[in-house]
Amino acid sequence: MKHILAVLALLTLTACSSGEQGAFGAAFQQIRGSLFNRGADETAQFTATRASLRAAGIERPVLVVRAPDVDISVGLLEYEQTGGVTIWRSLDGNTVSTASGLLRNTRGFGTDLHSLDTAPAESALASGNDAEYSRVFRAVDGEGVLHRARLYCRLTQEGREQVDVLGQGYDSVRFRETCRADGVPNPIFENLYWRGVHGQIWKSRQWAGPDLGYMTLERVTLQQ
Repeated sequence: MKHILAVLALLTLTACSSGEQGAFGAAFQQIRGSLFNRGADETAQFTATRASLRAAGIERPVLVVRAPDVDISVGLLEYEQTGGVTIWRSLDGNTVSTASGLLRNTRGFGTDLHSLDTAPAESALASGNDAEYSRVFRAVDGEGVLHRARLYCRLTQEGREQVDVLGQGYDSVRFRETCRADGVPNPIFENLYWRGVHGQIWKSRQWAGPDLGYMTLERVTLQQ
């Protein structure tokens, strides 16, 4: 494929979810579905607080995901960690995969982000400095064919900032990531990351593909 815009226009993948199992399923049995689901009409907003999550018996981290372009606001529980990738899952089976806080893919949200590699951006963020690198974006077209496009990115540090994550403040450094494609004048996306003093990405605004638009991700830890 010669042009990134062709990939963006053809992105139509819809993925399936897996069943509940083990400790994950047990944890969700302790809470009301409305804390984590979008609701039967798929318009309910995530309104839980740290106090209500603790009261519901939630101990593992929660990822609060908001995608305003498609009116999604949902909480996902840490489900599995494998090979440096964390899979977060909602009660109704939607998943988001991250690596060191960077979005890799989504499943079950409609026209999903098939995959966006994270290793180059992870290394750049870990250095704490401005950097340039490339990332590979993959999309599936309407005929099930996988396409790939290389994006050229620049990471810029924008200074220290106190960031609020579900009512709790964290000292952080904000970074802006701008990614472009050859032959396309405007950036494909501009992501924002709030990186804590120990390297944790507490909050971010990350591109999840042309249909989902930007997602705001907040990592909520409930254990002190």
